[in-house]
Amino acid sequence: MNTLIKTISILIVVILVSIIFGKKDISASDKTGCEAFLYISNNSLFEITLTIDAFDAGYLLIGKSKIYKVELLNDTPKKIKTKVEYIHPDYIEPKSMIFLTKGKMECGQTDTLYIAFTK
Repeated sequence: MNTLIKTISILIVVILVSIIFGKKDISASDKTGCEAFLYISNNSLFEITLTIDAFDAGYLLIGKSKIYKVELLNDTPKKIKTKVEYIHPDYIEPKSMIFLTKGKMECGQTDTLYIAFTK
């Protein structure tokens, strides 16, 4: 009888310890990141190259629009920095501008950026 009580009490202690210290914070692992979307429209007279948050996003032709996905780490809202450069024609100096989103972007949000370089 004495050994049965000792065995049951040891088993209960092991189960309680595994429950208390075995729990992991799942919410931290779920928040690995998310996506926001940036709609960019090239209303200018020139083809442009885009750099979104220091990553090359390629070219955008005259009169075209495109949606870009932006990764947000740990569900943290942030302003998205977009560098726009137009490929210089022979008669105009090359030009680049940096745009920030209107507000801090959050998961699943969309913001719009209209580019309008003129002569």
